[in-house]
Amino acid sequence: MLKLTVNPRSVAAITAALRKIREMIMTGAVEKDSPIHILLEAGTYTETVRYNLPNPLIMESMPGTKVTDCVIQVDNCESFNHGAENRGVFVIGPSATNVKLRNFTILNTHAKTLTEGSCAADSAEAFVWNNTDGTLLAEGMQFTGRQNVLTLKGNTWFKDCQITGDVDVISGEVSAAFFEECLVTLREDNRGDYDGFAVKSQALANKPGFIFLNCRFTGDKRRRSNLYVCRTEGKGSARSDKGWDNIALLNCMISDIYNDELVWDDDMSLEVYPRGNAKSGVREYNTKTVAKNGDVLEAETVTRNIKSYLLTKDDYFANYASRYLILKDTPFAEKAE
Repeated sequence: MLKLTVNPRSVAAITAALRKIREMIMTGAVEKDSPIHILLEAGTYTETVRYNLPNPLIMESMPGTKVTDCVIQVDNCESFNHGAENRGVFVIGPSATNVKLRNFTILNTHAKTLTEGSCAADSAEAFVWNNTDGTLLAEGMQFTGRQNVLTLKGNTWFKDCQITGDVDVISGEVSAAFFEECLVTLREDNRGDYDGFAVKSQALANKPGFIFLNCRFTGDKRRRSNLYVCRTEGKGSARSDKGWDNIALLNCMISDIYNDELVWDDDMSLEVYPRGNAKSGVREYNTKTVAKNGDVLEAETVTRNIKSYLLTKDDYFANYASRYLILKDTPFAEKAE
């Protein structure tokens, strides 16, 4: 294993370290499959980070460092650099195999503008997993931005992470994106009073999709607008392998400032596909509502979107009662046992 320690005193220190590693691989000083371990000293790294090597990667802050004391940040967006793979602060490319990120913050400081609005030009990812074949495990991380904070593909696992944004915070064409004991926060919109959406599912057909286990959804209350756990683009259909509305909420706690409908479909003018069922679509089990005073109550589900589905106990214990059941059809199956 190649182990490097990086500090923020040098300009683009992480990028320089990765360039050095790539040169060592090209010259044969490091094997192409040798694991890489990068330790980040506390401080602020003002740079974009790109990793697209097949070498397994572990990147983490130094032991004892607070997650908020080790930050990679930059102002980047679609207006500056075209495409999710270019506008993110931290981007993992298609050649990566096995990546682990631990205990630091990735922050996109971009603020949306009134003239651009909530549109493509203001897409500003903090983290992009542009990879369909490898696996990502993120533990104890913070991902913060505004629009499109996490854009994902393939197979990812987030444990004890905090994800903060204001619209379409988590999205992507995923096979399985598993969020375990994470905190998802819809912050105030810097442009004004607009609806907020935590998840925009563009999941692949007949895959697990976005799964939230023991997660919390909170945020900043709007005066006239609403907060939703998810919204549809209305593009899913039986004729397409992409764009499915595939989200599972398992034992999650949702602030009472969220709309009880949970799923936004533009007043039913957009198709929510597929209709929720035991294994796909928008589905939930044992959801709790958190009141302003902190009381935790059984969720009122009578006003849920008509296309969503309440899992029965039989559904839950057959498909979701353990990590293994949730992840058995993903590359994480062995780690989930």
